[in-house]
Amino acid sequence: MLYAAVVVPSHGQDIHIERYTGPGAALWEEFVRIRMGGEVSVDPGPAQVPSPSSVGASRPPPGTVGELATQAPEASGPRAPIEDEPVYEGNLEEAIVYVRVPRTIGRHQVELKNDEPYTLHSPDVWDRLPDSRHVFEGFNAPGQLIYRDADGGERILYDCVLRNDPCVPLDPMVSFDGRRILFSVYWGKRLKNASWDGTTLPNRWLDQATEARLHVVDIATGKVTPLKHEAGVFDVSPAWLPDGRILFASSRARFREPWLDGITPNRRVETQLYIADEQGGNAVNISPHEVTTAMHPYVLRNGRIAYSSHWLSHNLAYGSTNGSINWPGTLDNMWLVMDMDVRGGDMHALLGAHRNTFKSASGRTKTMKALHFLGQRYNSDICVSNYYRGNNLGLGDVFCWTPEPVGVEGALPEFLPRNLYNVANWSKSNDEPSVKQDGLYQGKIGYPEGMPGNQLLLTVGRGFCTNVSGTVKSFQERVAEQPHQRGCDVGVYHTTRIPSRQMSDMVRVVDREEWHEFGARVVVARSAPDAPDLRYTNDGSCQLASSDAGTAETSASRPYAFNKNYKSMANNGGEVHGLPHSELAAIRFWEVLPNKKERRAFKNSIGNQLRLLGDVPLLRDKSFKVELPCDTPYVMAGLDRMGRVIKRDQVPQSLRPGEKRVCTGCHLHSKSGRSYEESLAFTAQAEVLLDSRPVPTYARDIKPIFERRCQTCHVADLPLMDYDALVWDQFQASVPEDKRVLMRESDNERRRWGIQRPYTSKYVNSMFARESLLYWKAANQRTDGRTDTTYPDDIDFGLNHPVSITAIELRTLAEWLDSGAGALE
Repeated sequence: MLYAAVVVPSHGQDIHIERYTGPGAALWEEFVRIRMGGEVSVDPGPAQVPSPSSVGASRPPPGTVGELATQAPEASGPRAPIEDEPVYEGNLEEAIVYVRVPRTIGRHQVELKNDEPYTLHSPDVWDRLPDSRHVFEGFNAPGQLIYRDADGGERILYDCVLRNDPCVPLDPMVSFDGRRILFSVYWGKRLKNASWDGTTLPNRWLDQATEARLHVVDIATGKVTPLKHEAGVFDVSPAWLPDGRILFASSRARFREPWLDGITPNRRVETQLYIADEQGGNAVNISPHEVTTAMHPYVLRNGRIAYSSHWLSHNLAYGSTNGSINWPGTLDNMWLVMDMDVRGGDMHALLGAHRNTFKSASGRTKTMKALHFLGQRYNSDICVSNYYRGNNLGLGDVFCWTPEPVGVEGALPEFLPRNLYNVANWSKSNDEPSVKQDGLYQGKIGYPEGMPGNQLLLTVGRGFCTNVSGTVKSFQERVAEQPHQRGCDVGVYHTTRIPSRQMSDMVRVVDREEWHEFGARVVVARSAPDAPDLRYTNDGSCQLASSDAGTAETSASRPYAFNKNYKSMANNGGEVHGLPHSELAAIRFWEVLPNKKERRAFKNSIGNQLRLLGDVPLLRDKSFKVELPCDTPYVMAGLDRMGRVIKRDQVPQSLRPGEKRVCTGCHLHSKSGRSYEESLAFTAQAEVLLDSRPVPTYARDIKPIFERRCQTCHVADLPLMDYDALVWDQFQASVPEDKRVLMRESDNERRRWGIQRPYTSKYVNSMFARESLLYWKAANQRTDGRTDTTYPDDIDFGLNHPVSITAIELRTLAEWLDSGAGALE
């Protein structure tokens, strides 16, 4: 038996989902009865979730802090304190659409890796749902798309269970008129049995993904229409636009994520965002700048589009080290929330760009992980799942926040929205089991969707709900005493208060023992938002302007600490610590080339190859205007008067045809700056940078300089002729021991000498030539605005070092370092 057998009605047949129910204090006894093998009772109404608190566990008296929460009705005045929200007593009276896949239940005989026979009683511990690690495959299958009407009757809208070719329908999105569902069907070559610790398990996952295709189903008639498609392409996570077109993520560009030093890439094709007509035709890529991945767009009530973006460029992945040296954090957790206008322009970060923490109403510290799967409350608060990739079914916490003005990310110094809150006090997003209370694992949540009463429809995984770190036996033993020996049972619930205080204040909508139900959307007609006014050029060209690059919020949020600056360099914009912003004189633009090839053809600290578009000097009031090629990824940096980078952005952008994008400052994300109309850039002619040229590379441009100017003196003490030893020596192995910089007292040689980002070696800073010892020695001066005595533990310039290098050669060296210190392979 591969998974528990279920009776499946034929396509389109009406069905009724049974619910676990019971009034008042009998709820917990009902769960105990289910666990002991009794039948599930039937009740057409919603049910409060059973909890140990229902049978004797003490609860805080009404009115205590943490018992009541905030709910501001639409168009209300200032939001009430969280403690003042009344408990919502209404039921969900709208239809919903959701996805379900089989939950692996029952007892199963397996053989452990030592050939020992063993009986599983909780195989659902190893069930999986889609997440940032398992994007196109590797999750439970097959699946069904279910329509549940307001009375609880259900219909299968799309059925993969009865098909011979394995598939799962995912990502349902309701049209604005409430009559159609747009979704994607993910296909694979086979269903594969899961395995763990050398043991073949009964869980069945979609495997060897082949493609994903968009479909539309008419709710009234049940007619399913496949949309136009390219064979072998993954078209996923669709959304309806107000004008009837569709927005979706697609792998049509066939590119790969940025190459990171020492990291094996995932070998998965990545997705960008496309807009197509209602039939899926005439698709246009609107996010070529998303050089890692973009998925799951969501049309907000203000007419803008929020979506999840995966950031791995340059040092963005190095905000933590995973306890290692010059090593990134957990890559599949590097997802944040962006937004853009309805044409795909004017992109801004909404949440997670700076990876900062915040305190929930219960006092727990919440960290940003994979911010994925979006929704919006009826009061317009934006909500997103936050989970740890891979092991937790895409479930963890849900964060919500009141939207800031367009272009504003949040308050200094964290750049967090001013009204950011956690939806459930009992949930957590760590890579570990869910919160345990009174001996019971509570669960994890995700997939927020607004519903009447300003509440949220949520996907709730009840139970242990992780498969990280354990043996087959240890997993089974840890859940053996749970109700129904539950590993994780995923269903659809709704809140009655926000933040939710405990599982018992959630209301079950649909949750059957043999299924995982998730990703629900409310089926209701809604007004299409008015499109905000957009800026356009007069001639269809693409322009970027800043009304005041002299006003900046680029300073690190924490003091300078040598070899511990990796978080600041990854998260707070980038600037040379110690240099005044007044040194900013121009802006440099590079074209970013997506990684198209299977094999890596280059090496640099950016992860993508760059080409130089050019430099734009600032006007007298520190504003600028530039014309750039449309639909072309670019990244920019701030220069001093000698053309050296002193500020840099690490996030690629692009401009849509005819777009005029205006920013009001340099990394100014906590407030709006000077209006464009008040700047000199408003009436100035745009600097034109439409053609790009190669940036310097090691073998062609830099090694010859070393041969001419350095090799006679530096034969054995400096690896100038060895690119990897010069640029990628994070353990100082190529540095003579008497010249190494001590990083920490340790018996471990790698810990003792290991150097962290933004450095990739003692000689090379991956952000700035002006912070690189290699450049200092060539220029014969320290150029980072500090002296050797400023800090006792950093890299020193040392003795006078005269070099007969020309100004052009020195500039070439700076351009090479500032563009990623690249080499062709």
